Amino acid sequence: MKKLFWLVVVILLVITFSDHNLIRPHKEQLFTLILDKAAIAGDSKEAALRTTRKQLLALSEQWGEGQRTQLDKASSSIDNLLQFQRNYCKNGDFNPFLYGEPLKQSCAIIENQMHNLTKP
Repeated sequence: MKKLFWLVVVILLVITFSDHNLIRPHKEQLFTLILDKAAIAGDSKEAALRTTRKQLLALSEQWGEGQRTQLDKASSSIDNLLQFQRNYCKNGDFNPFLYGEPLKQSCAIIENQMHNLTKP
């Protein structure tokens, strides 16, 4: 019973001081990890979307704002991501924001998760 009490006290202290600069990065990493694990356990399509979105946004950090906005919009849902892949990766339509190497890298990331995104 004492262990449970101290565990609750520690959790309450962490929650109370979670906005402190020393704790905030660790809290955000923990929340991200929990959300990723929950998505994997719940729905593999949603987990694939989260993984693809995270990879695309990490890749776009080195590019311009228009490219980041385009990838953010494309990865907002599974349908948008599949439409982006079909239009720009498969059909080769022109995208005014993403072309050349950034488009190839984005298509490669999407292609890695395509089998999970199209599961029934």
